Amino acid sequence: MTTVMGVVGAGGISRFHLRAYAELGTPVRIVSDLRAENAATAAAPFGAECATDWRDVVRCPDVTVVGVFTPTETHYEIVKDALENGKHVICEKTLTLQAEQSLELGRLAAQNGLCLYTNYMKRFFPAVRKAAEWMPRLGHVMSVYGRTYQGVGANFHTGPVSDFFSTGPDGASPVMRMAGGGILVCGGSHMFDLLLHLVGKPTRVTARSFRRDDVSDVDFMTHAMLDLPGGGVVHFEANWHPLRNVGFERRGWDEGFEISGVDGRLVLQTPVWDQPECNAAQLHVYDNHAGTWTRYELPIVNPFLKAEKHYLAQIARGEQGSQDAFTGYRVDELLESTARSAAEGRPVEIEWKT
Repeated sequence: MTTVMGVVGAGGISRFHLRAYAELGTPVRIVSDLRAENAATAAAPFGAECATDWRDVVRCPDVTVVGVFTPTETHYEIVKDALENGKHVICEKTLTLQAEQSLELGRLAAQNGLCLYTNYMKRFFPAVRKAAEWMPRLGHVMSVYGRTYQGVGANFHTGPVSDFFSTGPDGASPVMRMAGGGILVCGGSHMFDLLLHLVGKPTRVTARSFRRDDVSDVDFMTHAMLDLPGGGVVHFEANWHPLRNVGFERRGWDEGFEISGVDGRLVLQTPVWDQPECNAAQLHVYDNHAGTWTRYELPIVNPFLKAEKHYLAQIARGEQGSQDAFTGYRVDELLESTARSAAEGRPVEIEWKT
């Protein structure tokens, strides 16, 4: 199949995808954005048409794949319309604001024989791929420690909160309008995808969030304990914090996993999400049978490029592949269950639909 892209949304995140299309030589037929100047700037390198209405992209007869890079609250309507118009879809995370809507979109894609990808690009770090190869050799997973510490350059826990995170006159903060939540959604979504990818689906979650409802409508920190089917436990933390020099890059970003099985341990760390070409993701593995540690020297990559290359190759083959159409749903289900546990102050059984 000949791939022709239509792009909806030419804001900040789109630059990573558009760069990938340029480097891969993927034709872009039309770009839409509410700001005409944004659409024009993004479309120019491809000689593409511009629009301010996303429907012009979704219903363009030349377009075979729609890339959706708009705020999460708009995803459901755009992705559904694209699938109903026979287009394959690559959508930024999170897929929607409600797990049921994400499930519906996955089912619609499958029903129509179309590919649907939620862009959890961190799967494409070589360190993550190597970690996935190692997982069966760890044996029964006893415990997982996962965290995403994202430095915001200020102390939001007890100090002033910047405008982007503050509730505005209309009752919503910019980050809520953009992403649909706080650190649990913005940072935890990627971590939950990697957890599901590497370890599998938890059965129950007990969570607590730190919020400042007098100044903001989102969580600044969320902790969760998640039960695994075989008796293992996941300890998870997402935190917008003021610590400047933590993490292996020593610039405030501290994200990764320590996974301990009966036969070994795996330590995975990922670099700052929007500057992935500065450092490679790190992987250290302990083999209990050999009694040895292995530190893998893995290449620096742009995971957005790797992800887009994979998605477009699968679409060209007409095959969804291992990252199925329900990837976005599963993350959204886990996010929703965690948020509900924190809000209600009780454990929540996770009711997986697929």
